[in-house]
Amino acid sequence: MPKQYFFQAGSFEDISYAELIAVSEIYGLNRDVVHRFSNNIFLVKSKDISEDILLKIFNRLGGFVRFGYIVEDLDTFLERYFDRTERVVFGLSVLSGSRKDDFKFLKRLGNELKRGFKEYGISSRFLFPKDRNMELNAAQISNNGVLAKGFELSILRNEKGEIYGSTVSIQDIEGYIRRDMDKPYTNTEMGTLPPKLARIMVNLCSLKDGVIWDPFCGSGTLPMESAVLGYNFLASDVDEYAVNGTDENIKWLNAQGDLANIVYETFKLDILNPDSNVIKKLKNTNISAIVCEPFMGPPQKKLLSESKANELLSSVEQLYKGLFSLLDERIKVRGIKMVLIIPSYKTDRGWKSIGIRDIVSNRWEVLNSYYSPNRDLKWSRKNSIITRNIFILRRT
Repeated sequence: MPKQYFFQAGSFEDISYAELIAVSEIYGLNRDVVHRFSNNIFLVKSKDISEDILLKIFNRLGGFVRFGYIVEDLDTFLERYFDRTERVVFGLSVLSGSRKDDFKFLKRLGNELKRGFKEYGISSRFLFPKDRNMELNAAQISNNGVLAKGFELSILRNEKGEIYGSTVSIQDIEGYIRRDMDKPYTNTEMGTLPPKLARIMVNLCSLKDGVIWDPFCGSGTLPMESAVLGYNFLASDVDEYAVNGTDENIKWLNAQGDLANIVYETFKLDILNPDSNVIKKLKNTNISAIVCEPFMGPPQKKLLSESKANELLSSVEQLYKGLFSLLDERIKVRGIKMVLIIPSYKTDRGWKSIGIRDIVSNRWEVLNSYYSPNRDLKWSRKNSIITRNIFILRRT
């Protein structure tokens, strides 16, 4: 009987679900084996795919923080540790459906497990969540060697009941922080794309391999995540400093040992007035997908006026119309995917945005509803002035 596995999504569950479906396609996993257990927990059960493959899927994902398997019998699960000679370190978490009494519940469960280990002459200690959501954080798990020296046992609840899960792996938070904070070039005045979101956007293309083009590369966050995943890429921008900075960041990433054997090129491109030589280069390149976020204005710290929001949206619309004119009329792409962001701005009169059909013709199919029951895929932090609306497209 095959094991059942769980994936725990981060803060944006609908986007994470779409990403999981897209990446699963790369590995031949039928979307029907992915089931939503709760808001942030997705279960996978399949006799046709191994734990090793599921772990590879998890390690690609930007929107998921934990991967593990469902514990069918708790006593059988614990027996594997009864012949240990070294100290067992274990952690307890509630990953979904936390309750007010979980603090006492986890403490009682932890003490019961400690007593059980003691009866077998095994020394143990357990880690308790510091988070009010009753969940161990990544630092607690990695710094204490929980997965190497023992286990993390988690409670997963929904409206029908609860099950136990054992964590196999956690997200590489340090890697994302390093690529975000330590890269040599960044320009905060131009706005920065979170590396996790960049990873998600690349994954939403559902590409096994190929060439990804970012026409508005900025400091190169999207190209960097594309490179880490093993894709060849093109990176362009109207700002020559951004192009040089992206190149510097990729060389830094390579020096860190994070890159496979990839081929890439960075170049200057004014999307509204493209150079004929650049157009020729693009036409002669077998582009597999386009992933991009246009310049959306500098970071905003207070509500915008309606006129300012309209000004920024007009600029975004102009950039996209230039891009799609280039793609449809001059490069004449066919059959490729595109993942893009359209911003919404919070104004003193409510939210302002533009529709996807304001910039895209019917020659481009919108795939959001295919990858997620919630067609609106939004990335927005609490009290944010800008919301990123993610669209997945395919050129027919």
